Amino acid sequence: MRHLSRTAVAIAVGSVISMSAEADILISEYVEGGSFNKAIEIANTGQQAVSLDGYILAKSANGNGEWGAKLPLDGITIQAKEVYVFSREDAAEEIKAVTDQMDTAKNVINFNGDDPVAILNADGSIHDIVGVMGDVDFGKDKTLVRRVYTPSVAYDVSQWEAFPKDNFDDLGQLGDGVDPTDPVEPPQIFPATIMELQGDSWASPYTDPANGKYISDKTFLVEGVVTAIQNTALGKDLPIGFFMQDENGDGNPKTSDGIFVPGNITGLTVGDRVQATGKVEEAYGWTQLKATKVEATGGTGTIVATAIRKLESDEEFAFTLERHEGMLVKMDKEADMRVARTYGFDFGPYRSNMVVSHKSVNMHPNQHNAPGSEAAQKQADCNEDMSVVVESFVAAPKGQVPWYPTFGDDNGTGATDQYIRIGDIVDGLEGVLTYSYGDYRFYVTNTATEDTFVREGTDRTEKPVLKDEGDIRVATFNVLNYFNSPFGGAENPHGDNRGATSFDEFELQATKIVKAILTIDADIVGLMEIENNGFGPDSAVVNLVERLNADREEADKYTIAAKVDLEYVGTDAITSQVIYKTSKVGLEELRVIPMPQQHAPTVDYTDLKGKDKNESGSNYMRDSITPTFTINDTDEKLTVSVNHFKSKGSTCWEDVQTGKQLDDDQQGSCENFRVSGAYHLGKVLTSIEGYKLIIGDLNSYAGEDAVTVLTNRNHLPEGYQVKAARDTFIGGDETTGEVLHGNDGAVIDSSYGYTNMVKLVHPDSYGYSYNDEVGTLDYVLASPGLVTKVADVTEWNINSAESTLFQYEDKNNCDKDTGTCSSRHPDVYRSSDHDPAIVALNFKLTDPTDPTDPTDPTDPTVPVPSQPIDMPEVTGAAPGEAFDMVFDLTNTQVDSIKEGTVAQFILTNENQLSVATYSKAFSDTLSKNEIEQGWTLIEVDGLEKGDYTFKKYIGEQFVGEETLVIGGKTLPVVDEDKDGGSTGLFGLLALLGLGFFRRKIQK
Repeated sequence: MRHLSRTAVAIAVGSVISMSAEADILISEYVEGGSFNKAIEIANTGQQAVSLDGYILAKSANGNGEWGAKLPLDGITIQAKEVYVFSREDAAEEIKAVTDQMDTAKNVINFNGDDPVAILNADGSIHDIVGVMGDVDFGKDKTLVRRVYTPSVAYDVSQWEAFPKDNFDDLGQLGDGVDPTDPVEPPQIFPATIMELQGDSWASPYTDPANGKYISDKTFLVEGVVTAIQNTALGKDLPIGFFMQDENGDGNPKTSDGIFVPGNITGLTVGDRVQATGKVEEAYGWTQLKATKVEATGGTGTIVATAIRKLESDEEFAFTLERHEGMLVKMDKEADMRVARTYGFDFGPYRSNMVVSHKSVNMHPNQHNAPGSEAAQKQADCNEDMSVVVESFVAAPKGQVPWYPTFGDDNGTGATDQYIRIGDIVDGLEGVLTYSYGDYRFYVTNTATEDTFVREGTDRTEKPVLKDEGDIRVATFNVLNYFNSPFGGAENPHGDNRGATSFDEFELQATKIVKAILTIDADIVGLMEIENNGFGPDSAVVNLVERLNADREEADKYTIAAKVDLEYVGTDAITSQVIYKTSKVGLEELRVIPMPQQHAPTVDYTDLKGKDKNESGSNYMRDSITPTFTINDTDEKLTVSVNHFKSKGSTCWEDVQTGKQLDDDQQGSCENFRVSGAYHLGKVLTSIEGYKLIIGDLNSYAGEDAVTVLTNRNHLPEGYQVKAARDTFIGGDETTGEVLHGNDGAVIDSSYGYTNMVKLVHPDSYGYSYNDEVGTLDYVLASPGLVTKVADVTEWNINSAESTLFQYEDKNNCDKDTGTCSSRHPDVYRSSDHDPAIVALNFKLTDPTDPTDPTDPTDPTVPVPSQPIDMPEVTGAAPGEAFDMVFDLTNTQVDSIKEGTVAQFILTNENQLSVATYSKAFSDTLSKNEIEQGWTLIEVDGLEKGDYTFKKYIGEQFVGEETLVIGGKTLPVVDEDKDGGSTGLFGLLALLGLGFFRRKIQK
């Protein structure tokens, strides 16, 4: 062989390059050395000078399928048998000595070993390429010198010889390759079928991945019909190329009839009969034909999609998918593919897609199992085995489903019938099946409609389904970062915004949340992720409650539970709050339970993505807001502790103590810190008497350690240890706080015995979806004595089962280029990302009777007189002094009342913003005599000094309210020995329908 000297002449020529000259231009060397030692050599192997006008040198960063970096080659001419070298100004002197042109912009000559480089034609098609798409390190720390001088639209590694890093010996000359003037013996080509190349196992029989052989030695000629074409690369998952399938197959269900051919698609259309010549390769588990030649043979064929079926011989469902790899397949009802994650933005490949799974949704491994246990690992393996990612051929504009164009369309009522929910059975989607980055992927080739998704028990419900609504309903609701500070609201302690970024977003968010909470119609609601900006007129909680109470009957209005001098609940930008109906419960006391802080040493570590980071060792958890309520018309008390434990996303000391972030048991980060929180919360609650509920977002699946501490250990294998975090304190750090656990943390060997009511009643329910797995993070945990009073409990799947395209944010639902957004509706669906949990409690209250509409006409009502008869005189009430209060029945606009109806004063210090630190109901069951005399006495506890509102109810009918000042202006004392009458102060109070007594008058 001879070395040809490097001579390059750059001249402007306008001649048209002949087809034969085109075949002489190719990339002859690829240098990917240390530091900035990068170079590309282009050769002219022909017998005449060639102009490069119209050609473009291009790079695809990380093999993402897009030629994002381009360098036009106009004005360059390469003489026959000579080369032209591109490098950069900061390369080694040896490279610069043979360089013809510097890429001063460092645009194309700025590659790593996973960045393919190509010569593109003027129309953007590939003329010649070195490297492969898909983030493959084909040339990392290597010099690649071409030995076969034939341009190729697909990288053929057999044409290249690899040299060690920073070897520049051949740069600037054609090198020791095959002399293009010498005849080259063409490779032997073996006719084969697609089925023969695919084989009946996990890999092609012509490869041996277990022993490092990923590409066949032989070159094959196969025939088939084009079933799908990929025009532009989809990230690293689907390169440019086409799918072809044998028209007849071989009758063997264990061999796939289809295969993917990356590379040249020029002139191809779906249905074309083609021949492809190339080697078979296992590309990271995906069998492909690396074709060097593709020819349409004339004529067209039709391939009918094959329904996916699991054979009895398939040891796992993944092999069922492997048998169909490369084929045009169909998901029908019998295939039993269920939506595991509905369509939405996937932060992995950074595009929208969907996940389906075989036979059932994918339950998180720790939902029913101890973390890290054999059973949990089995569930994780099953989830992976059963799942398929449903994709479109192009990265869809944000907010759109390319294969379901009517998704989200308004049905004319401000809602939609076109949606996809977790658990839906797919019936009618067709597509081609691939494998990349550990997942089987199904690229949809047809169009979906409403009928494509079959719902068997997975459809929407207009309201929560409770078999028994009980007397009192308690609910959780995560309001998904309800922040009003950007829109005129008060600032939170951090001054940041985690919620809506525009007023329109905020209004949609508020509308959806308000509709959902009103539909639940709970008597006590624990709110999570609401902005922590106080209780004033510009606070988020007041903003929300004002919306909830607009146009509501008085008995249905919500009051905000507060505490004297409480400005913020904790120190985070978000917090938890409690709202309640004073018509159903009274607020006796509100406790804010300080939750643990961690102050451990700092740690430098490598995260799960290989990035170097630092863990400060200081971690915090949102305080628990814990009101104790009295149940109206009973002597019962109920404490409801609303919580939002530390998230799974950010690290704590225990996660990174080894210098590397670990999550072997799939509890996410900070599980030990959450255990500390659960331990402390349970300990504080033991000091509170009465019935107790722990509700809210514990950021733990049902089998995980934090929930175990609060409930029981029945699911734990022998020897399992639940560990609390080290260096935890209550109320401050090591200087200002109280030590919870020291440097060694603690092993928590007992549990508090609460019952997970949702799991008890609905074992397989879920309320949260992450990636393609579901489970519960939000809970209703009942203290032992309360379990028997639970009438029913449920999670209302209005959020986790729904597409994120219905969520309020524009960020991943609006396309910047087109300005179009997903169809979002002012309804309850996807009002948050967590589902509300609702529990109905039965304290054995009798159903109140509507005094204006008796349910039993045969049970006559008692007429109310026009004026009270012998209603006694009143006296003042001093702070802390119990007193009797007169309820004037004649000043209520109620003409008749059933005997046994409850008359009730609901006493509250609620202000005009619906914020209260105290409320309580005082009642009396009316006798016939009391109704006939037109008044009754109701005993009231001693009250602290302050302003109070008395809300009056007869049965459930609100009949008025008045304001009372305790400890303010002295009220005159009326002599109790005098006859009653409507004079003086008594006359004034009689007009208001209330009065005060030092003692109880005998009935």
